[in-house]
Amino acid sequence: MMDISKWAFRNRNLVYFFIAVLVAGGVLSCYQMSKLEDPEIKVKLAMVVTTYPGASAHQVELEVTDVLEKNIRTMGNIRSIESYSYNDLSLIQVELLSTVKDDQVEQYWDMLRWKVNDAQSSLPQGVSPSLVKDDFGHVFGMFYALTGDGMNDRELSDYAELIKREINDLEGIDRVDLYGKRPECINIYLYQDRMANLGVKPLEVLATLNGQNQTSYTGYYNNGDNRIHVTVSDKFKTVEDIGNMLIQGHDDDQLRLRDIAQIEKGYEEPTRNELFYDGNRSIGILMSVSGDADIIKVGIEVERTMKKLQETRFPAGVEIHQVFNQPNRVEDSLGTFAINLVESIIIVILVLMITMGFKSGLIIGYSLLITVCGSFFFLYYLNGTLQRVSLGAFILAMGMLVDNAIVIIDGILVDLKAGKSRMEAMTSIGRQTAMPLLGATLIAILAFLPIFLSPDTAGVYVRDLFIVLAVSLLLSWVLALVHVPLMANRRLFPKVDKNETDKRVYNGKIYACLRVVLQYGLKHRLGSVFAMIVLLILSGIGFLFIKQGFFPDMVYDQLYMEYKLPEGTNSKKVVADLQEIEAYLKTRKEVTHVTTSIGGTPGRYNLVRSIANPSLAYGELIIDFNSPDALTENLEDIQNYLTQQYPEAYVKLKRYNLMYKKYPIEAQFLGPDPAVLHRLADSARVIMERTPEICLITTDWNPDVPVLTVEYDQPAAHALGLSRNDVSISLLTATGGIPISTFYEGIHKDNIYLKSVNEQGNPIEDLNNIQVFSQLPSINGLMNKEFLVKLKSGNFDKNEIVETLMGSTPLQQISKQIHVRWEPSVIPRYNGQRSQRVQCSPAPGIETEYARKTIASQIEAIELPEGYSFQWQGERKASNDSMKYLFQNFPIAIVLMIAILITLFKEYRKPIIILCCLPFVIVGVVIVMLLTGKVFNFVAIVGTLGLMGMLIKNGIVLMDEITLQISQGVEPITALIDSSQSRLRPVMMASLTTILGMIPLLPDAMFGSLAASIMGGLLFATVITLFFIPVLYALFFKIENK
Repeated sequence: MMDISKWAFRNRNLVYFFIAVLVAGGVLSCYQMSKLEDPEIKVKLAMVVTTYPGASAHQVELEVTDVLEKNIRTMGNIRSIESYSYNDLSLIQVELLSTVKDDQVEQYWDMLRWKVNDAQSSLPQGVSPSLVKDDFGHVFGMFYALTGDGMNDRELSDYAELIKREINDLEGIDRVDLYGKRPECINIYLYQDRMANLGVKPLEVLATLNGQNQTSYTGYYNNGDNRIHVTVSDKFKTVEDIGNMLIQGHDDDQLRLRDIAQIEKGYEEPTRNELFYDGNRSIGILMSVSGDADIIKVGIEVERTMKKLQETRFPAGVEIHQVFNQPNRVEDSLGTFAINLVESIIIVILVLMITMGFKSGLIIGYSLLITVCGSFFFLYYLNGTLQRVSLGAFILAMGMLVDNAIVIIDGILVDLKAGKSRMEAMTSIGRQTAMPLLGATLIAILAFLPIFLSPDTAGVYVRDLFIVLAVSLLLSWVLALVHVPLMANRRLFPKVDKNETDKRVYNGKIYACLRVVLQYGLKHRLGSVFAMIVLLILSGIGFLFIKQGFFPDMVYDQLYMEYKLPEGTNSKKVVADLQEIEAYLKTRKEVTHVTTSIGGTPGRYNLVRSIANPSLAYGELIIDFNSPDALTENLEDIQNYLTQQYPEAYVKLKRYNLMYKKYPIEAQFLGPDPAVLHRLADSARVIMERTPEICLITTDWNPDVPVLTVEYDQPAAHALGLSRNDVSISLLTATGGIPISTFYEGIHKDNIYLKSVNEQGNPIEDLNNIQVFSQLPSINGLMNKEFLVKLKSGNFDKNEIVETLMGSTPLQQISKQIHVRWEPSVIPRYNGQRSQRVQCSPAPGIETEYARKTIASQIEAIELPEGYSFQWQGERKASNDSMKYLFQNFPIAIVLMIAILITLFKEYRKPIIILCCLPFVIVGVVIVMLLTGKVFNFVAIVGTLGLMGMLIKNGIVLMDEITLQISQGVEPITALIDSSQSRLRPVMMASLTTILGMIPLLPDAMFGSLAASIMGGLLFATVITLFFIPVLYALFFKIENK
């Protein structure tokens, strides 16, 4: 192999040039890299929305949902299909397998559209075309609320549209959506008593309205060289125009629509999306940033544009409020991590200066800075981004980045003190350790390979750990061999110890203790191995008492509250309850602002939150606190109050978390019969209710709701020329209203609805009195013998013909009865089977997994009939999936590590010895987790995997020294002891810098557990390695004691 260090001395100017490029390029790259709060994650979810007006939930399930699901399942690579069939509506959520590559997701959504479109011909008449929504992963990042004191919805909407146009024109803006606009409409309330008194038929009113507001083609008029378009202007221009219309058939008495109806502007009901900011009606403005844009710069430009609009275009009273602003959070998050990174660098350099001397520490610190800058340079060209994970990875790597430099500097100092020539001292350690250090560096990188290969959301989230470590550690190896010797040659001039040039002597209490322990262990090898195994078993037992979780909550000063009543609840009840809750929250001094959303989630303004299915029985609050600490301290108190005050509702305060499942604990039963599913779910619910570690219990199958059913009398209706559809349309006038036309006021389009009311102007209470009319004139009544006789004799009345053709009939005359029956309001399915989930949360202060385990054995013991199954959903499934993908790639990393070890040592026994030490990383992890009370979660598992690479790296360094000394003829037992003493300083220094460099990460909610696991595991594992490898070496190679 080429002597890299000698090459560096021969080409030092080129080396200095490249170092200058790395530093300058790194600083520039750091400035230009995209900045985010969290890594970008492709959410592989889509929803198919289909409306079937008038259908029950059961009809929707069988005639729409089932048909669509069967077609969708044929597209392949589907992880799950979850559907909810409501009255009038089918929602199908399709989730792709995690193994589907990000750049293939859009192709699958195109295939989904094709499958859905292909199924449309199999759906019943009356079903609206299905809509495929595939923007679930679209994160808006900036969420504002626009309020206007004294303004109506239309005026506020116009200002919101103005903001949308202005923001859309900004560079870096990808999309702007509005939320909370209430559609305006014009309601025509027909007084049934007035119509009867004045002899006006419903069909006459319909004919009047439909004919008046239609556009008709009138052609073109040729006038010389000009061709002029001809129109007939007869459309409604004002609401008064509608009231002034003459009713067809009543020209003689000049009867106008206003004589029989009240015409007024209003809002379509029920309102499905509403937004309030601190109790004021508002419109939400959600903005997303292009993937290649700098979100901080775009955020500054958005703020500047908003301020300019407010100063120059908006009247007094119009205000723009921040609900969620990711640019600010990115700036704060990156600022915090940047400070942590600087602190980590300073800590590492100070430790090196204290333990290795000022000059040595300075050289290694300088190399560390170049490594960090150079890593930014390469990451920029690898399309890397600056966010909490990539910066956290630098802090994690901080100690490892100086490992190679420490070994080189330590070797140079030893050789210089031994009296070797300067050039030989500068290059010999590089020749000896280049390959072992490269192997150790590659193994440290490979320890994180399972993370990089994991396609799961959690794996993708922390994937930058591998990328940053791979780039920075490889660069640190190159700089250790190239740059460190050049700097050492200029700065290091230790005194030569002329008395001790052939043999190293290790003085000091630490070396003495290590010698005693090693000598004892080598004399009692089997006993030492047994003791280590016992220690490992005790650690395994201690692991059972560690707090376990999946992903930690984000440290925000904001949370959101989900509020849900059973389906079928009047939406006005939801509005009233949320207004009460908002009023209560505003009385608390720690709450600063409350944003209320009715009917659904305003949008995915943050990646780490769940998205609710749209429902009239749902609402949520976004609650701002004056600090993250205030949020944490008061969350339990607020939750208890809301749970007690609203027992009929599901009310849950939720903190932002990457595990954006709707419920942390979900027990799911699957099978064909809803009654059996209810019984199974009730059994699970009883178990949860009597468990103190569980709270906020709910289910996804709502109680049955009452349905007013009109028993249609077909013979009686047919005799009067009325169809079932005529009955439905007539009933609609008494419920939601018939959409009959549109009205344009400027650029605003309003639907016109026809509604029937009683003489007081209130909705008709007795459905039997509703007048049923045909949508088309009926001649059935003119075809009887009696009328034909009158027609032949000329003895007939005009009014009689009109009544026969266009008259109406009370509902009770063409119906057998009107009765109430109970039907399910929603039918959930999972992967083609009916399902029911019982959902709950852990009690305050209890970890999710611990809470689940308290009920798991009892719920899993519930006897299932044949054809029924049970599974855990929620955080348990998410965690299992993440672990599955993480550990299924672990063998690949182990195989590559073993291959590198065999390449380095040219045999099997030495790699086996090093690998035998790997299980002992758990010893330190367990001890530290128990002492600190940290949660052993997904990031802690990632840290433990990384520990294995660090431990193998230390093992390589020690094993290489043992091999070298024995090959030089040193007596084997002496070589084992001396090698351990020789590597004590560099190995402990490498571990110490890694441990201390992670101190800034300890308080972090995301990386605190990772830092604790590595700090504790590395400390204990390093000590064990220095002792256990010599003992195992003596056993494997059968070395006898002196």
